[in-house]
Amino acid sequence: MIYDILEVFKKEYEKNGDKLILDNYTLKDGLYVKVNKDNSCEYFIAETVKKEKIFKTIDGTSAKNEIDWFKSRDYYSNVIDTAKSYDAPKKTIHNNNYLTLFMKIEAFLNVEFAYLKEKLYRKVFSFKSFKSKNEKKILNNFCNIIKPYSRKKDLIQKMKILKKILESIKEMANNYSPKEYVRIYFEDDVMTYKNESNIYLALKNFNDNKYSIEIEKIVYGLSNYNMGLNNKKVYLEQKTKKLPTPFMVTPEIGLQIKLFFDWLVFQPYGVNILESIYLNKHSDNGKSIVNDFEYIPLKIEKLKNPIYVTNYLKAKDFKTKKFIEDYTIKELYQLETKVDEIFYNKQLTHNYFNDIKVSQYISKNLQTLLYETKTSMLNYFKKYDDRAFYQVIKKYGSDFVIEHLRQNRELKAKENLNLKLSLLKHKGENIMDIQNIQKEMINKLVTSNYETLESEEFFYLCGQVTKYLLSQSEAFQKNADLLEPFLRANSAKKLKKDIEITYFKYKHKISLNHIKFNNALSLVMAYAGVDKLSLNMDSFLVGVLSDNIFYMKKEEEK
Repeated sequence: MIYDILEVFKKEYEKNGDKLILDNYTLKDGLYVKVNKDNSCEYFIAETVKKEKIFKTIDGTSAKNEIDWFKSRDYYSNVIDTAKSYDAPKKTIHNNNYLTLFMKIEAFLNVEFAYLKEKLYRKVFSFKSFKSKNEKKILNNFCNIIKPYSRKKDLIQKMKILKKILESIKEMANNYSPKEYVRIYFEDDVMTYKNESNIYLALKNFNDNKYSIEIEKIVYGLSNYNMGLNNKKVYLEQKTKKLPTPFMVTPEIGLQIKLFFDWLVFQPYGVNILESIYLNKHSDNGKSIVNDFEYIPLKIEKLKNPIYVTNYLKAKDFKTKKFIEDYTIKELYQLETKVDEIFYNKQLTHNYFNDIKVSQYISKNLQTLLYETKTSMLNYFKKYDDRAFYQVIKKYGSDFVIEHLRQNRELKAKENLNLKLSLLKHKGENIMDIQNIQKEMINKLVTSNYETLESEEFFYLCGQVTKYLLSQSEAFQKNADLLEPFLRANSAKKLKKDIEITYFKYKHKISLNHIKFNNALSLVMAYAGVDKLSLNMDSFLVGVLSDNIFYMKKEEEK
């Protein structure tokens, strides 16, 4: 999997280099110290305010012009993870070279210089503490960087400077949160930083050098990314093979994998990346873990055929009392926005990758619908695969309408049903001709035509009768609880029974001369079909949500 993504990433990296990573790189919150060539110190603060990273001097002045200097050197100086720090297992020193010192403020305030000298400077002075066969071979490749006298002299000089300024920096750091960082940088060329980083990466980039093996003068090792293999995870070892590791990579491939994950950690959680790949990842202790990826052969922005969304139910805005206007969807992102807003009540897009929990915004029913449908939505809106999208709309569309009704969102329920019917029509499905069935039913009722109803007519009429009966309730708030028994009546027989019970509850409010209603009730009760409500839910919901024919005036019936 990683190799497939690397092929694409490698091309982008070859074009842009480390800039590909640094453009999105962000500094951790904390105190930043720049030690200039004259040994003077400049202090800066990095903090996150309302999800925006702020970089400023200690007096509050913006320091945007300085941030790029710090970003590149910070990137080259970070340890891969704290388990690979030079002072492991204590893991308080988080930088990888002698040009910097990165520590949590709490640890920094208590550190003695002797500890830094022993655990950092002595280790990187000549790297003699790295004694294994593989480590010695790796270090031989960096003799031109490690052995020159100028480097050793520079290291000793910077170590002495740090010793002099350590206490003054501690005094400054004491004013900040102990959970934040203090990060000290010596002024030096960025290539010096990168060269020191390369030594560290060569030694530490593999998961564990004990797994490394040399084949034909090439050292192969276990990647440290998207793979955990240690004493606590021995079940990942290949017990039946000579090599226990699941796979091995060369140092070059290992570095490419590291660069890819460095870039990935600053990308959104689910995006189309590198033009032709969709990738989903999650963060684990600051490291990105790839969950899923897929090649995207064709990126869709504009829909091939616009979707016309019609206000079939003649829904009106509750505030303006005006009919909601028909509209056209031409872009895929517009469709995603409308589906999220109307079907999911704005709970889809930010829950594509989340563990969905019941809350004041997500009911138990909506939670279930999200789990059952969000993958199909993701496949269409992010991977441009619409094969399951319209199946979901057809199968689950009415469930979203019912969810809105249960949450007393009648207007949203109407918009939902309008959008479902419009999408099905766009896909070539036959949908109910609401205006026609309404006229036919009115004609039957006023002329006392007792011909047997078709199933579509029966469930539509049941919806109309149900809504009319429930409107007779004198409850201050006519909420969804009144409708619930009818939604649960899965057979025509049970639905008729519930209508009959409700009729006897409110019959004292219905005039004997209400010909349309009385004829409608007779037609409903005379229906002998054994149809399932679940298979005719759209017809019932149209009856509930469309204009009620029992309240229509004669001029409206025409």
